[in-house]
Amino acid sequence: MSSFEHVFIRTQLGAADLAAELSALLGLELTRDGEGGVYLSRPASAGRPGVVGGELYGNRYAYPLNDPEEESLIDGYDLVWDIGYSRRDGDVQLDEARRLFEEMTTKGWWPVVLLQGLDLLLACWDIRRGYQEFPPGTSPDVDHRALWVPYRQPPRV
Repeated sequence: MSSFEHVFIRTQLGAADLAAELSALLGLELTRDGEGGVYLSRPASAGRPGVVGGELYGNRYAYPLNDPEEESLIDGYDLVWDIGYSRRDGDVQLDEARRLFEEMTTKGWWPVVLLQGLDLLLACWDIRRGYQEFPPGTSPDVDHRALWVPYRQPPRV
């Protein structure tokens, strides 16, 4: 299980270009490491101590083959933003990830998916279908396909 929440983003931008746009759009601090990594963060909201955010990178979780048995909602999304909380409180981290995700849905235009860890599908948004939250326990994998198929983005070839 992941120690982060994850926002999957469909865009034609690379991680560095999207990070610059998200930084301006959401008032995030953009930092880069010496190896080309890009990170977005900001102070936690609601007067909480600590920082929320993480690395933005290419989607390495997508299944590369067109196999219906391995299909996942995240297959058609290009980038992943890891969202962590510096104070290591899981409930606060999840709340902060939801806040960032909702800001992206109101200010952005990219199709996005929010996962708790890599296991649970929490919400999706795209400009055509709007915002959708999912029942507790919903997986982004094929076993819950009927719930998320409207937000399925075809993989890029």
